[in-house]
Amino acid sequence: MAYVILLIVGIAFLIMPLSVPVFKSSAQYSVLNTGWNGTSGFGKLLYSKGGVTPILGPYDSVGLDKDKGTLVVIGPNLPFTAREIEALKQFLENGNTLLLADDFGTGNQLLKGLGLEERFSSKQPLTPVFLKNGDFPITAEIKTPLSSGVSFIVMYKPSVILNPTNPLVTTPNGTYLKGEYGTFAIVDSVKYGRGKIILVSDPDIFTNSLFKENERFIENLLNYMPGPYLVDEAHHKDFNPYSSGTITIRRAVNKKLVFYYVLTIAVLAFIVESGLWMKPLEWSLALLARFFK
Repeated sequence: MAYVILLIVGIAFLIMPLSVPVFKSSAQYSVLNTGWNGTSGFGKLLYSKGGVTPILGPYDSVGLDKDKGTLVVIGPNLPFTAREIEALKQFLENGNTLLLADDFGTGNQLLKGLGLEERFSSKQPLTPVFLKNGDFPITAEIKTPLSSGVSFIVMYKPSVILNPTNPLVTTPNGTYLKGEYGTFAIVDSVKYGRGKIILVSDPDIFTNSLFKENERFIENLLNYMPGPYLVDEAHHKDFNPYSSGTITIRRAVNKKLVFYYVLTIAVLAFIVESGLWMKPLEWSLALLARFFK
């Protein structure tokens, strides 16, 4: 009877659904935030492209300088320490990539610490082309290959990149900013040591509310950035992961594994019931008896 119970319990474990906890966050721009202002859709795309690891602590304490891939920083609003900037410098000089998407957060502090001339403007530009109203400007000024399959991208209250090195996306001509009309950089590519930095002057491009409109453009952008992806959650001041329940994964029956499990139980039953398990003990006792005789 005991062997029957072992068979039933073991096989049930092999084929039963597996419950996995789900964690979420309400922090703006967090990949754990499934709300309109979160970036969970972008996080899923990152995962499909090469895996995602959240960075939950200071760069210098999590060994960023020894990591490989792309660090993704979306809408930071906490300051970066000098040690973090040094770790990031080493990460970039090792040939890795930084994606920094910001408008009016703490991105400029990071750019200054890295010794770059680029800055995110402190003012929102006024563009002649928009979707719903002036807060949702659009642009089709996109360089190839980022433009592949993309008609335009949609933004929400963006800034622009001042002193750009290699603009990949710009605002439409006739955009107004601080008394000047013209085109201004929205996406910029900067070489840094053996690595590179991609700057995006609107983190809202990646949010769930605009992800559908910008998904193809984001896919094209990711082709510039090799995985795996390290996603900075440590510089979201309202980051508060919490458990919201579970998801169920139904595991397919592995017939080969079940076969070997049944075979193992059968062998175990034979050894126990036939008394073979006693033979080593008997041999040991006989050997001891001869030794002390």
